[in-house]
Amino acid sequence: MDTSAGLISAALVDAAVVEEATRRTWAEVDLDALAGNVAAVRAILRPGCALMAVVKADAYGHGVVPVARAALDAGASWLGVATVREGVALRRAGVTAPVLVLGAWDPAELMDAARWNLQLTIASAEGLEAVLRAAPPVGLHLKVDTGMTRLGLRPGEVVPALDRLAAAGAVVSGCYTHLATADDADPSAAVEQLRRFEAVLPEVRARFPRAVAHAANSAAALAFPHAHYDLVRIGLALYGLPPAPHLAGLALRPVLRLRSRVVRVARVSAGTSVSYGARYRARRETTIATVACGYADGYPRRAGEGGQVWMGGRRVPVAGTVCMDYLMADLGDGPAAVGEVVDLLGEQVRADEVAARAGTVAYEVLCGIGPRVPRVYLRGGRPVQVDLRDV
Repeated sequence: MDTSAGLISAALVDAAVVEEATRRTWAEVDLDALAGNVAAVRAILRPGCALMAVVKADAYGHGVVPVARAALDAGASWLGVATVREGVALRRAGVTAPVLVLGAWDPAELMDAARWNLQLTIASAEGLEAVLRAAPPVGLHLKVDTGMTRLGLRPGEVVPALDRLAAAGAVVSGCYTHLATADDADPSAAVEQLRRFEAVLPEVRARFPRAVAHAANSAAALAFPHAHYDLVRIGLALYGLPPAPHLAGLALRPVLRLRSRVVRVARVSAGTSVSYGARYRARRETTIATVACGYADGYPRRAGEGGQVWMGGRRVPVAGTVCMDYLMADLGDGPAAVGEVVDLLGEQVRADEVAARAGTVAYEVLCGIGPRVPRVYLRGGRPVQVDLRDV
């Protein structure tokens, strides 16, 4: 890695590197699809409502700097991260848009947040005290715990906190909450959370008139248009997946495609066992293709049970237990060749489907794609150079 040149090796910056990366397993990140998803969400927002692209956890495994830039170019005006360190990485890469640290932080990070012009969440009583002691020159967003019971001040703590912040001359730039059940078919719990949030908003605006209010994530942006307020935070929808089956009204496209190659083809007889535990046995003579992607690359081990991959223009079943570095596919009498490309995640087999097979959620599948998997960034279907300066 040549950090002096301001590039990181995970960025595929020329055709030779792309060719080398595609010999095993790689992830293609379609920046055009991401821009289309931003546009689709913006089209349903009320006039004047801004959009925050949530790019925490390395943009859900997609690559934070290219995704952040593409989202901003497409019309997002805020970025959301989980930690101060994630925010600093964006600033080092030259990103100047407003960045909100959505998670908890250590008091020792306050000066870094001020230095890099990051906005911080007051997520606890302890965080409030730290801000009041240090009085850092940063924008603050007061988070209200309306029922998630994870981070934030309880509604009854909000007014005393606002009065203390106002007396200290702090800048409260925003106030928000997080909905625990916005993706649920029963809206009652989310409606109650919004009621609690709206009860404290007049108190916020009486003291800090310019504070932006936000509550809606991807699911709430679709389910509760009245909760768009000043800003909507989108995560899963940004990456092209509906936040719930009943909220599939937007024309979203998966941004990431996890691809690999066949490294071995074997014709086997009926009864032949495949993979660890010998739990999978061929029902008849068949072709087994070994694919160079396993759970160390991010394909969930449990997803192999009943899972499918896309190969040769069709779905084929995963055969046996997914290994650390490989999985096997049962092709029946279909053709296969060493070097053939296999799609494990993408438009043909979506991350939420794989997640369901693994007993988890699409967020975990996307975030779990391992660091040894190179990301290839596409525009117009072709790899593009990506500069990740100083990240």
